Amino acid sequence: MQRYRPAPSHVISSRATRRGTVRRCSLGLLAALTFLAGLTGATCAVRAQTEQSIVVLVNDDPISAYDIEQRERFLTVTTHEEPSAELKKKATDMLIEERLQLQQGKKLGVTPDEADVTKVFVDMAQKNNMSPEALTSALEQMGVNVKTLKDRIRSQIVWQGVVRKKFRLNVQIGDAEVDKALAGNGESGKTVEALQLRQLKFEIPSSADQTAIAKELAALEALRARLQSCANVATLTKGMQGIVVKSLQDQMPSSLAQPVRTLVMNAKVGEMTPPTLSGSAIEAYAVCGKHATKGDPKQREETEQKLMGEEMGLRAEGLLRDMRQDAFIEYR
Repeated sequence: MQRYRPAPSHVISSRATRRGTVRRCSLGLLAALTFLAGLTGATCAVRAQTEQSIVVLVNDDPISAYDIEQRERFLTVTTHEEPSAELKKKATDMLIEERLQLQQGKKLGVTPDEADVTKVFVDMAQKNNMSPEALTSALEQMGVNVKTLKDRIRSQIVWQGVVRKKFRLNVQIGDAEVDKALAGNGESGKTVEALQLRQLKFEIPSSADQTAIAKELAALEALRARLQSCANVATLTKGMQGIVVKSLQDQMPSSLAQPVRTLVMNAKVGEMTPPTLSGSAIEAYAVCGKHATKGDPKQREETEQKLMGEEMGLRAEGLLRDMRQDAFIEYR
């Protein structure tokens, strides 16, 4: 339930103000940041009063005039929008939604990990070719407290956790949905052959001479002659020093370098390719299966993840809309 009150002629202060506590602020914080068009500096007394005045309650969780001012400044910097009544409303709505997201996270036991907040902040700085300290300083020069950005990051991390916890097990994307999405991109008609392979790889020591290399090639060739199916690869390689066996599922022939690609395509299921030298290793591939599939498996996986993200996004929007409808929001 949302309750609206017309703004009173006097400023409604926080409990700290009502008790007569006056928050001090140094003269160094009085500088006006003319970089932000239309924003002028405030006196120390006005800033202290702004920081403490509560203008919105979200289920008894306060949002101060200072919070809104800072978010509006942040939006001015990041979106290049001019300060306006519309931008102030946008900033207020954003803060209300973040309060609701954090409250829902608390209900579900999803709490923000400050290490994750710091990591995201550092990543943002690096993407802008800045250090975290430089990003903090740049924000301050534009009149934005770095806490404003970190609060935004914190609520997004919590909300992602909430959405995963509530919907991840309920959202399933089937092959038919993937096929339909691929058809919309003109990819459904493409049929490719996917391979299931076992890669057998022996890293050649730097000290190995031609005799040692020839010995390993002969050992893999002997193994190839004994191979009957992929089921006995593990048994046959047991005791062979330095051999690493790796399963490769839905491998595209195009992803394999020559001559391996040709060898694999010519091998039958259950056979192993002749060992070849590749850089500083000896490689061979056991062909465990071949099957035709519509669309590149990697593309299908990417399409499935995209559809999953879109469905989770829709459910998240619906959840937030319901939460806001049920919330007690009081404008002062």
